Amino acid sequence: MPYLRSSNFEVLNISLDGHMRILTYVGTDCYSKTRVRESQTESSSFLLAFPFSNTRNKFFGIGCDTIAYIDGVDILGKTYSTGCLSMCSDIGSVTNGSCNGIGCCQIPIPGNLLDYNASVSSFGNHTGIWGFNPCGFAFLAEEESFNFTIANLTNIKSTTLLPSSIDWAIGNHTCEEAKKNLTGYACKANSDCHNSSNGRGYLCKCSAGYIGNPYHPDGCQDVDECKDSNLNRCLKKCQNTNGNYKCSCPKGYHGDGRKDGEGSSADQLLLVKIFVGKHLIFRV
Repeated sequence: MPYLRSSNFEVLNISLDGHMRILTYVGTDCYSKTRVRESQTESSSFLLAFPFSNTRNKFFGIGCDTIAYIDGVDILGKTYSTGCLSMCSDIGSVTNGSCNGIGCCQIPIPGNLLDYNASVSSFGNHTGIWGFNPCGFAFLAEEESFNFTIANLTNIKSTTLLPSSIDWAIGNHTCEEAKKNLTGYACKANSDCHNSSNGRGYLCKCSAGYIGNPYHPDGCQDVDECKDSNLNRCLKKCQNTNGNYKCSCPKGYHGDGRKDGEGSSADQLLLVKIFVGKHLIFRV
C-alpha cells in the first residue's frame, strides 16, 4: 500500500473530488485490575501537506472513565485545544450506536487543521468498571467509518488504525491567481476551477454535461444525454450538443418538445388533415 510522503500514514484511496482517505492511529490509556496504568499511547499527525476534512471527520473519545483531548495546529500556525468526556458507571447505561457522552463522546474539528495530537486519560483509573472497560481511547476518524457499539468498550484496543479523510487541493493559489499562469494551471478542457473550501489551493471539476478526469491532458469528455432517457427531458426528438442537448418537436407539431416545458402540440393543419382522413375512412 502507498504511504503519504513525509509521514507514516497509509493511503487507502484518492478521489478526484478532493478527498484522500488515510489510516490514523488510535490513542489508548489502559489499566490493570489493580488500577495500575499498563500502557498509554497517543494519536498524532505531523508534516502533512493538506488539512483534515472538517466535514467528514470527528474527534472521538471512547470509555466509561475517559477524558479525551486534542491539540491542533492549522495552516496558518494557529493552535487550538479541546476535548470531550465519556462517563458511565455500568454497561447497562450504554446504548449501541449512540455517541452521546455515555461510553462514547464526539466533537467536530475546525477547518484548516493540519497537524494534531490526541491523548486520553482517566479520572479514577477505571475503578469499578475495569471488568467491561479497562481502557480509554481517543482518535480522529471519519464519522461514517466509525459506528460506536458496546463492544468497543473492550475490543477497540485491537483496532490500532481507523480511516480519516484529508482534503487535498492543487498548489497554494486561488483559481484567479492560478489562471494567470496557464503553463502550470491544472484544469484542462471542459472543466471549471473551484477554490478549496478547506485550506489553500484549488480543485478542477468537469463542467456540466461533461465527464472524466479534469486533470487529464485531453480534459473532460462530452456526455451524450440523448442516448439515455434518464439524462434528458425530451418527449420525442433529442439532439446532443457540446455539454448539453436540445429538444424539438416532430414535423407537424409545435412547442419546446420538453417533458418539463411546453411539450409538443399538433399544428392546426395537422389536426385538420387527421379529421378529414378519419371522415373519409368513415364514409368508405
